[in-house]
Amino acid sequence: MKNRFFLAIAVIMVTGALLLTVTAQNPIVSYGGQRVGTYVYLQPDCSRNGDFFTFNVINNTNQTLPAGTKIFWSFNSTVKGSKVLSAALPAGQKTFLDSGPNLNTSGTPKAYFLK
Repeated sequence: MKNRFFLAIAVIMVTGALLLTVTAQNPIVSYGGQRVGTYVYLQPDCSRNGDFFTFNVINNTNQTLPAGTKIFWSFNSTVKGSKVLSAALPAGQKTFLDSGPNLNTSGTPKAYFLK
């Protein structure tokens, strides 16, 4: 009887641990308790040339992003923005998001959309 109980507890613990890794890789965005979407990260392609930066994004998913998809991007917490795609973005293709003055900021560039 005790062996079955411990086996059941072990199965529950392993299942819970596996579910935690799945939710950590695919975070759900909620607002006011309502599910809004899931982050889908894209590959940023940014460059800094002298006084200006250019921020492009590559669709590294295996699907075409439809026109009207809003892509959010950031260099860091102060240099960020968003753009709505005016045309579909096929898988593996790149599109221009924004450019502006180089603020000599450091950070990790990110780009994502909500699915």
